[in-house]
Amino acid sequence: MALLVLAREPGASVFEPLFVLVVLGIAFPLLGLRLTRGVTATPDPIARPRAEAGAALAWLAIFAFGVLGWGFSAVRAAVAQAAAQELAIVAVKLLAMVAIPVLILGSFGHRPRQLLAPNLHWPAIALPLAGMGLALLAFQAVFGRGLTTLGELAPGAGTLAWAIPACLAWMALEAGLTEEFLFRRFLQERLSAWSGSDVLAVCVASLLFGLAHAPGLYLRGAHAMEGVAAQPSIAWAVAYSIAVVSPAGLLFGTLWARTRSLGLVVLLHGLTDLLPNLADFIRTWG
Repeated sequence: MALLVLAREPGASVFEPLFVLVVLGIAFPLLGLRLTRGVTATPDPIARPRAEAGAALAWLAIFAFGVLGWGFSAVRAAVAQAAAQELAIVAVKLLAMVAIPVLILGSFGHRPRQLLAPNLHWPAIALPLAGMGLALLAFQAVFGRGLTTLGELAPGAGTLAWAIPACLAWMALEAGLTEEFLFRRFLQERLSAWSGSDVLAVCVASLLFGLAHAPGLYLRGAHAMEGVAAQPSIAWAVAYSIAVVSPAGLLFGTLWARTRSLGLVVLLHGLTDLLPNLADFIRTWG
């Protein structure tokens, strides 16, 4: 259905979403399964899985309408300066996507220290981190638009020396921690315990992960970073989110199910977003 919606757009092609589905939704999760073979995962002890899953889904609905629907747009309208705006956005994200979910789970007896533990168990995590990290960087370098945008900016070697590690750290916080905590630790883990199926939990959380990006594509101009010149319709934003963004959720969801390592998925998410956001990061903070 999502592919049909995208195909109806003027000048659209279904090649990109099909390619992304094959690579990010099939090939990379299979690579992740291979690289995490032998890793021992310890799920959260969840005494009331149905209640916790219901609470997670309820908060996700409130978050989608209250924060994604108008909250970020309100922050951008209220804060004009680029750096201050980015700081305000990340503060809202940390509150809505980490702090409040921690409080919700705290009401069920979960401790913040347990929920936020990175679980980077070396050397078991070293192989999937290095292997998937290189694969994701190569994918973005070859098929993404980040290097083209960076080439247009033409930063010097000195700028890149500080911007690359700083942008990686920023993306690991701004996108990696917030999104992976919300969709993996908070949502997928509860869905897995409730349904008794990691596979079902990965699929549902990945679909919701993709849909959560639709407001940004439609309301906040994120479509431009995806190479779409004209303001998209809401149908396009939803279809694109399902077809192109959700497959990345399958990858991160698979890695979470295999490792239960928050640190791993946070770092890999940061690496995934590094090249697409590096040029804008330099413009904002350079």
